Amino acid sequence: MMADSFTEENQAPFSFDQLREDERELDKQASLVDTRTDIDYREASTLIWRCLLLLRYYWRRFAVVLSMESVMTAVGTAVAPWAGKVLVDHVVLGLPIPDDGKGYPTFLLPVIEFLVGSSAITILLWLALWTVIGVSARVIFGYVHDLIEARMEHSLLHMARSRLFESMRRLPMTQLDNQPIGDSVFRTMHDVKALPDVIRMVLQVTTWGLVTFSVAAFTMLSAYPDSPLVVWLAVGAMPVFVMVTFPFARMIRRRTQANVAAGTVFVSATEEGMDNIQAVQGLGVNQIEKERFGLTSANAFRRERFLALAIDVVSKLGETAGKFLYWGFMLYMLGLVISGEMTPGDYAVVLGYFMAMSEPAHSIGGLWVDLQEPTARARRVFAMLDMEGEKELGHEVLASVKDGVTFHEAGFKYPDGRRALKHVSFEAKVGEIVALAGSTGAGKTTLACLIPRYHRASEGQVRIDGKDVNDLSIDSLRNQITYVFQETETLAGSIADNIRFGNPDATMDEVKRVARLVGIDDFISELSDGYDTLLGTTSSKLSVGQKQRISIARGLLRDTPILILDEPTSALDPETETYLMAALEEAAKEKLVIIIAHRLSTIRRSNRILFLEDGEIREQGSHEQLMAIPEGYYRTFVELQNT
Repeated sequence: MMADSFTEENQAPFSFDQLREDERELDKQASLVDTRTDIDYREASTLIWRCLLLLRYYWRRFAVVLSMESVMTAVGTAVAPWAGKVLVDHVVLGLPIPDDGKGYPTFLLPVIEFLVGSSAITILLWLALWTVIGVSARVIFGYVHDLIEARMEHSLLHMARSRLFESMRRLPMTQLDNQPIGDSVFRTMHDVKALPDVIRMVLQVTTWGLVTFSVAAFTMLSAYPDSPLVVWLAVGAMPVFVMVTFPFARMIRRRTQANVAAGTVFVSATEEGMDNIQAVQGLGVNQIEKERFGLTSANAFRRERFLALAIDVVSKLGETAGKFLYWGFMLYMLGLVISGEMTPGDYAVVLGYFMAMSEPAHSIGGLWVDLQEPTARARRVFAMLDMEGEKELGHEVLASVKDGVTFHEAGFKYPDGRRALKHVSFEAKVGEIVALAGSTGAGKTTLACLIPRYHRASEGQVRIDGKDVNDLSIDSLRNQITYVFQETETLAGSIADNIRFGNPDATMDEVKRVARLVGIDDFISELSDGYDTLLGTTSSKLSVGQKQRISIARGLLRDTPILILDEPTSALDPETETYLMAALEEAAKEKLVIIIAHRLSTIRRSNRILFLEDGEIREQGSHEQLMAIPEGYYRTFVELQNT
């Protein structure tokens, strides 16, 4: 199927309308951040300006790069064509060098006077020596230039990627849940490279073009004052190239957006396939996954091909227009040589300067079209950077937690209007273990997420030590809370690194202490590499229960006043659960422990139980108190578990 998806027979007849519809659908699959497949000229110009503004952090380095590039360009443009004249006229044809240096620019007169009277072989040897010196100097100069430029570009990329990562890290969890990981990876790894590309195109190409054209025109007109037509022919390449290529700018932007969207879908499919490899093999759906991967790969290939063809067509149109100007110039110059108004050496010089002037004219004339591909990619970077992160509603600092958490008539609605919580009121004190119980979907996890403000209460108040969480800075609030989620995520590093993930400065003794608390020290010690055992991306060396205990050890090692555990014992056997709950009871002497649980054996060992149903706290109290309520919600819940 994967190979078949590349064959033309399996593809529907080409239609521009269908192509546009496919591109819109592709953008929706790729990301929820920006799903428009078109950018107008004003937005493209704004994006280019935003890229250029990044130079304010590196303007000194960029000034050095431009200066070095300008010097290399100016010297090479001014000198190189005259070597051709000397070679043709005075070495090949054997014409004598004029004593007064007539026909040569002023800055070359000392060299020309030095060569007066020299034989052809002597002139050739000097030309060879000067060429070696010039090339060597350019290589050394160019190497230093490239080092500075590479360092500047890498610094810019590092800054942009760091900002992108920080922007994604600050997104509300409701948005993170909907954002494909592949899209975020693609923007961070690939799209961000467009930023230095835009800067290089706009400033370096323009500077190189202007310096080259100016030096070539000035030098040629100073030596051949009667040949302004050559300059005008070279200048004429610019508007011709603009007129030919400008109408295709919008098409290039669209094809680029579709190409990166297809690449994003492909990366997401790859990431999902590898992340869920156990499910794929366990359910026997290898062929289905292979076909899905093949379709996304084929689509990415097809979009890449569309973009390459579009760019190639525009480039060839511009080249064709340039060829007409080139051949017109050739005919004009050959007429001057035939009539004797120019020597063959003069022809070589003027031809060299015409090429030197027409090439930057082409580059500058086609600059707008060339910018469309990196601009479309840069839009994806800035779209992510512009996303509104979690708002700092307050700046008060929560230094510690001595009392506990208070909910007063708190409620929560999701962005789509679904209500998850209403009229939630309770107190949870430091030194307690509080269990959140209830059926699936009752709102337990949502309630817990209001404490560290992963979700913001839609109404009512959530207070910690009497301070509204909305008045606290996000960092100071979350520095006092550890949340161990139900999903047991592990890193590809060692077991020790996984445990100290929330506290990188923890000593090995501290790591082993929390490992003993959760009952995994014996298991780890039996491994050949002990705590240095590498887990790999899938952590297949560990059972689900062992992963769960590593996550809990992580939370205990962070040692914050509030510890929230989502289903901490769901994958544990009764003996391990008893051991773990004893450890949590010990930890709860100095902190508030909130446990989200379904298992009765976990719930009943808590100091207080909050039973939720339909987003409301229906009952609260100890296990004994709630069991004493005839036909109570909690009692019914327990009886259902026992049947």
